[in-house]
Amino acid sequence: MDARRWIRAGALGGVVTIFLALVGLIGNFTGLRLVGEQITFARLMLVSAPLVAGLIVAAPRIEGGTRRAATLSEAIRGGAVAGAAAGAVFALGILFTDWIGDERVRRIFLNVSPQLMEFVTFEQAAGVGAAIILALSAAAGLLGGVLRVAPATIRRPVTAALSVTLLFGFLQRVIPIAFDQIGLERDWLYSASLGGLTWIGALVIAAASAGVSIVNSRYGSRLRGRFAGRPDTGPGVRPTTLVLGAAVLGLLIAAPQLLGSVISEVLGSVMVFALLGIGLNIVVGYAGLLDLGYVFFFALGAYAVALLTGATLNAFGIAPEPAISLGLNFYVAIPFVMLLAAVAGVLVGAPVLRLRGDYLALVTLGLGEMVTVLVGSPWLVPLVGGPSGMRGITDAGIGGLGFRQPQQFYYLALAFVVLAMFVSWRLAASRIGRAWTAMREDEQTADAMGINIVRFKLLAFAMGGAVGSLGGALFAVKIGSLTPASFQVLVSIQVLGLVILGGMGSLPGVIVGALVLVGLPGLLREFEEYRLLAYGAAVVAVMVLRPEGLVPNVRRSRELHEEEAEQDAWVKAEEPAAEGTPA
Repeated sequence: MDARRWIRAGALGGVVTIFLALVGLIGNFTGLRLVGEQITFARLMLVSAPLVAGLIVAAPRIEGGTRRAATLSEAIRGGAVAGAAAGAVFALGILFTDWIGDERVRRIFLNVSPQLMEFVTFEQAAGVGAAIILALSAAAGLLGGVLRVAPATIRRPVTAALSVTLLFGFLQRVIPIAFDQIGLERDWLYSASLGGLTWIGALVIAAASAGVSIVNSRYGSRLRGRFAGRPDTGPGVRPTTLVLGAAVLGLLIAAPQLLGSVISEVLGSVMVFALLGIGLNIVVGYAGLLDLGYVFFFALGAYAVALLTGATLNAFGIAPEPAISLGLNFYVAIPFVMLLAAVAGVLVGAPVLRLRGDYLALVTLGLGEMVTVLVGSPWLVPLVGGPSGMRGITDAGIGGLGFRQPQQFYYLALAFVVLAMFVSWRLAASRIGRAWTAMREDEQTADAMGINIVRFKLLAFAMGGAVGSLGGALFAVKIGSLTPASFQVLVSIQVLGLVILGGMGSLPGVIVGALVLVGLPGLLREFEEYRLLAYGAAVVAVMVLRPEGLVPNVRRSRELHEEEAEQDAWVKAEEPAAEGTPA
């Protein structure tokens, strides 16, 4: 039975590798070097699926209602078999393509080029290349299995060293700029001619990452305990939290000066989506209301600030005034924009008060699609310009300082994000936040305990909409013009994805999710066409491997683990009863 499970997991990994080759993630990135000339992104893709298969087959399993971890021998055998199965499936794909000819396959799958075949066969004959793939996949699966069952004192430093080194390799267009800005030598770390890390730099980064992980494992809890025991920070705030928060804030303030204008442009987009994520986190993470039409508040904030600050319609030749144009200062208009979004949130939430779960998601998805249709329709041309949109939106300047440039806009967006995070954090710790938590966990019980469900649902929609409108307002300031193409339903999916990826109910998780789903694709422009594929893969991986998110909320994480323990106990209680039931 175990061998069959190992082979199934490995075969699935082989299918995934074939898929990566067919969509171009292997053939199109053979020149993207991460470490030296040997470790490239394409070669990493060849062994990633067998490695993950080895990790999966060596994971703990439920047997007889109890959780049993795999032994070292089981991990070695299972990982090697799963990796070999993955390699065998991919090797069969190579042999089949060589047999019928890659030009025939390319009629259907355009990425199957002669260059791809040369790469996956290591410039050898098809049979020799298939054998090499089989051996490499078996070794990768074995490594994954051993790494899964290794003691934490070994697994954590090794994982940290590999992860951080690869991250530095991917950020080869970011970190060298920071080194140049502060006047540090970078040739020892990154190769100027080949790109990617040098082997000396990779070894230094790996050693430093492993050392930090070891120190944290041995002394981290002791140091955190010492800091947490100091009573000089007021109720509910730990010194470690203050120190870490101050360090992160200082790094964020210095980021534009260290990274330059190009990366500041990407970070500005991250801040806009972080604002949207903070607002949606109130609705989904705190109150448990699944909203797929959040683009409504994004569009509302953008068009409202354009109308209130005196933008013009985007017409050819002339720039006519819209039907409503007040010419207010940006900072005077922002409270009115938030108030309008809060009222709109109440109006959106009122018809769906009786809906929950999938039904609520479908209704809000329809509302979000309606916004895209309305702002692009001929009906609203006198107000918002219809398909042509609007232009001439204010740059939110203060005196002679404008915020249209990437570095200046970053600071404006950062100030709004910090303000929104503070308000959201205070809401979560208040009576309102506890009422939202009770609604999310069990709405009927919360109603029976005297919580006004209608009131707090409407309040969640209003607060989430008000914060989300800030993201739309800053987007309008950043771009300077608006068109309906910027407000597709995909924006709602993207914001929901970053909230789930980071951890629902977690404010740091929202920032991490925005950095991963918005920042990394912006920095790695080579992967722009694979953005949606990366979104899907990241969300699936998080849901399977870490359902609480990358930076989970403590209470939410406890809920998920308690539910898992209850399910395990139920399985353990049901299995003896099932054995005693006659066929």
